[in-house]
Amino acid sequence: MWLRVPRISLRTAAGEPPDHGWHIQVAEDSNAPLAPDAETVAIGSSGLATSSTTMRSWRRGGITLHHIIDPRTGLPGTGPWRTVSVCAGDCVDANIAATGAVVKGEGAAPWLERLGLPARLVDQRGEITRLCGWPAPADPAR
Repeated sequence: MWLRVPRISLRTAAGEPPDHGWHIQVAEDSNAPLAPDAETVAIGSSGLATSSTTMRSWRRGGITLHHIIDPRTGLPGTGPWRTVSVCAGDCVDANIAATGAVVKGEGAAPWLERLGLPARLVDQRGEITRLCGWPAPADPAR
């Protein structure tokens, strides 16, 4: 079974995972169609969440704003990460960690590593950082 975990609406699966886990496509655009060659991750009885500044954003006064608010400033976060996906014990903890990582900015990677949470962070240029065992994309030739 292929699932997508979008950032705007919630889609879930319940019950025992298949033998090789739930395969979830990881993408920045939650509205894009599923792509057979897209990066996926398999999880068992855990949760995965993605927080992103790219989908719920708008421009006001020539400035791009988004929905992830830094509680220290009351303004949209301005850190280096535009998208963070995290795997945790359940979806609530994964969502807290993913959103927290976007807000933490430069401190996100060491924080996630201290927590031991597998994560995939995409910076403003599109460069991907994988932490704590987050798998590299499968070789399409295999």
